[in-house]
Amino acid sequence: MTDPNPPAKRKRRNADSWLGLNDGETILDENREESKRKRIKLERDHAKKLREEAAALSKLWEDEISKRPPATPGTRGDRKFYARMVKMGQGDCIALSTPGGRLILVDCGSSSKEMAETKEKLYTKRVRACLEDPKFLGPKQTTDAFGKPVKTPKAQFVDVLVFTHSDEDHYNQLATVLADKPNRVEVGRVYHSGEFAYYGTASRWVRSHVRNETLIRKVVHNAVDPTKPLKDGEEAGEITLEGIAVKAGKTATDIDCLDAQGGIRIVAETDPACTVTILAAGVTNDYVKDKDAAQGKNRGSVVLLVEVFGKKLLLCGDSTRSTEHHLMTRGKYAARNRARLTGVDIVHIAHHGSDCTSSSLEFVNLLDPKERALISAGKEGVSSHHLPSKTVVDRYVKRFVD
Repeated sequence: MTDPNPPAKRKRRNADSWLGLNDGETILDENREESKRKRIKLERDHAKKLREEAAALSKLWEDEISKRPPATPGTRGDRKFYARMVKMGQGDCIALSTPGGRLILVDCGSSSKEMAETKEKLYTKRVRACLEDPKFLGPKQTTDAFGKPVKTPKAQFVDVLVFTHSDEDHYNQLATVLADKPNRVEVGRVYHSGEFAYYGTASRWVRSHVRNETLIRKVVHNAVDPTKPLKDGEEAGEITLEGIAVKAGKTATDIDCLDAQGGIRIVAETDPACTVTILAAGVTNDYVKDKDAAQGKNRGSVVLLVEVFGKKLLLCGDSTRSTEHHLMTRGKYAARNRARLTGVDIVHIAHHGSDCTSSSLEFVNLLDPKERALISAGKEGVSSHHLPSKTVVDRYVKRFVD
């Protein structure tokens, strides 16, 4: 007996349905090249739509954070700024907690072997001790607002994660440090130089913990001064996030945009004022033969400037003399960079204090730090070099003695 109301046949999805094509539509064309161009355009449009949706979601998170009242004194979001440079030996891990409660983690890796414990246990303890401080991620949530035990603790949140570059001593501890925490850690926005696949275990951990994968973005800020002719082999560069040109911001709280001095602003708080800005990333031109043996990865490091309470903190990653030259002389916004980098208060010295690649006298003279110059370098287990260089140390010490 035939069913008078047979179930509707399930529509078969073709390979292009994810591109937003209607039933019966296809991008096949008699002209193979035309067909290829149509597919590329649809894929780009689709990717752009996803990025726009993710950016809108990110803005909602930012708006929600900005409306939070001040937290308890001594905890994240208490309208004070906290920065901690974790002792990682030959590596880097820097945690920042903004007055508005945003947690920013810059790198998390090490290639050192120190003391009696294995490096994994040693650095895991150090980074966790930092992050579990109430000023940063805070301890495990065991009770709710009414003091009752919670079965499923609320996920802890890293608002911004920055990988300066893909040398393993800047990322290889992240998954270890956060994988076995008592409760889940989620990530909001991720900025990195180079290709994300090159970040090994860190890239896999991030993809499984980020709230929206389209907010994992490659940042490039290497555009050269357009008023000067290109030299042989020199690239004009660009200022992009995941291949999309970065536009100028319209308000003081806009993020992922160019600020008035040409940096890419990724954090913008107004009460009190606190900004985090990318000044350079993905620099490829070897302007001064900087001896970067890492296939240019060091040269392409993300350089960050934090401005809060009238003070400036500069984080240099493993940037080289060519990066410095780009910032001061050859970059599109070099003149503005010179003004904003003059007399920083605290500087995280580039490339673990290497004189072979970084910290040119001209750059150190420009920065002329007022309060501190910090270096992360290994005590043991690094046989290929001896860092920090005495030349670089003396170069900075002179700034505080004279």
